[in-house]
Amino acid sequence: MHNIAIITTAFGNGLQDRENSYAALADDLGLRIRYCTKDELIADSKGIEGVIVGVEIADERLFSCPDLKVAMKFGVGLDNFDMESAEKEHVQVVNMPGINSDAVAEMTITLMLCVSRMILPMARCLSEGNFVQHCSHTVQYKKLGIIGMGTIGQKVAKVAAALGMECLGYDIRPLEAEGVTMVNLPTLFSQSDVITVHIPLMEATRHLIGEEAFSLMKPGVILVNTSRGGVVDDNELYQRLQDGRIMGAGLDVFENREIRSKLAALENVVCTPHVAAYTHETLRFMEDTALKKIKACMAGESFNDISKGGNV
Repeated sequence: MHNIAIITTAFGNGLQDRENSYAALADDLGLRIRYCTKDELIADSKGIEGVIVGVEIADERLFSCPDLKVAMKFGVGLDNFDMESAEKEHVQVVNMPGINSDAVAEMTITLMLCVSRMILPMARCLSEGNFVQHCSHTVQYKKLGIIGMGTIGQKVAKVAAALGMECLGYDIRPLEAEGVTMVNLPTLFSQSDVITVHIPLMEATRHLIGEEAFSLMKPGVILVNTSRGGVVDDNELYQRLQDGRIMGAGLDVFENREIRSKLAALENVVCTPHVAAYTHETLRFMEDTALKKIKACMAGESFNDISKGGNV
């Protein structure tokens, strides 16, 4: 039996009996599961060979656990992993590329439509007893700019095309995507009616959408971000939303708590608490995959899917 620790509360989220739901599968795989916090694991890590991590900071303290061999990201983005420390301590880091792409693409389209059709302000009016009809916008025949043409970006493009949108795409890699015209960033910023972001957060992408990018955008553009908060300069976005140069935004991620509260208070913003991948169906699939993959790692299988800069 291999002992693994699960330190993310996302694993088993929504299940009535979280700790016993995967006992049978774990037993079949030869795994013994311990649910605990990061601090609890560090305080007592004897015999723990694998750990499943969510949004917790995976740093030198974690990777220094003496028996640890594998750290599994319960998701895709590794911006919370100290990769140098993992390498130093000879801990294999593995993530799950594309595991939540359907759910995130679905949420991206949902946020876009909620903003363009002004769903939130009308729902608020009705909940307050006021029957107010806002005239909103359709997305048909509009141009959608997709930054990051990985798995999620391509799925967003397919749904958008079905809605009658013209898709422009940008990626750091030279690639082609069906139904998407690949362009450079300035062209995407200047021509798009809606812009959606699907890239990881790294030093090279921090505030990629900042003052210069916003200055190139059309008046009345809609911005959707379901990737990472730091990719967008949220303070600059807040100013542009207030003065009306950005028509609206759909945000599932934020730079910090302070700016999140300010953005959420705006009528032309739809905010969700980083739940694009949080569906029962997606989480159950992720949980099953995580256990099977960490078992494979224990058996010596090597995975070439560590995200060091590609698209999610």
